[in-house]
Amino acid sequence: MLYTVLPLEEVLEGLEEDPPRTIQLAVGEITVEAEPLGSFQARVVRVLSTDPRHFLEPHCQPGSIIHGQIV
Repeated sequence: MLYTVLPLEEVLEGLEEDPPRTIQLAVGEITVEAEPLGSFQARVVRVLSTDPRHFLEPHCQPGSIIHGQIV
């Protein structure tokens, strides 16, 4: 049960859209979930590591673009 002051249309907005396709990639020793942008680029969606130091790496932060061969 959901209690909200928002109209039902706003609460359910975007629910029927398919989520973007994501893949798991290894960036060095860090595993990330990324959204492919093209054959040689992907955007980091989230870090899948359990090591807190990996979340501080600027090249693996969500929104970062990874360049290289994306399979």
